[in-house]
Amino acid sequence: MNVELQARIIKQATRMFLCNGIKAVTMDMIASQLGISKRTLYENFKEKNELLLVCLEEAEKERNERLEQYYLQRKNVIDLLLRVHMDILRFMREASPAYFFDMERHYPKVYDRYAREREVHKQAMVDLLREGIGEGMIRDDINMEIVATLLSLQFDLLKNADRIFNSKYTFTEIFETIFKSFIRGIATPEGIKFTDQFFAENKNK
Repeated sequence: MNVELQARIIKQATRMFLCNGIKAVTMDMIASQLGISKRTLYENFKEKNELLLVCLEEAEKERNERLEQYYLQRKNVIDLLLRVHMDILRFMREASPAYFFDMERHYPKVYDRYAREREVHKQAMVDLLREGIGEGMIRDDINMEIVATLLSLQFDLLKNADRIFNSKYTFTEIFETIFKSFIRGIATPEGIKFTDQFFAENKNK
């Protein structure tokens, strides 16, 4: 097993899936972009579904490593949420809407797996928000369960964004607007001040 080659395949396939959508990318296209034979590609990954799953697992691993760093380096809960927001924003700038549509429509087993994980993330969000209340950064007069659910449903809204807004705005524009409205709605005056300063310092990133 050529570990270095597999890493190259995963990196290239991930980029192609994100930019073009999953359905539009074939194993032939991936092999061609890498300058390897289709036989070599199939020797490493038996089928496209297997390759897709490995790509998603590797992306999830890298994302979790970044999240762990954000968590360890956070100044407060608002700071953590804002850094995660910036991370998602960078991902979405690279992703085609077709990637999200294809995932749900043509790969339901994979999509369902990540939908289940979202429930775990939602509970973690509730715990974080409660921590933010103790810091004086998050308001204590709102229902944390509802807030965490609304935040987790942002991507469901984005899936229908083209229909709702008649393709007038990009995914990133809609996501950024939703998040900024969300964070200001749950933050205390001190939290809002921190948020404004964060965005001012990171506006070109």
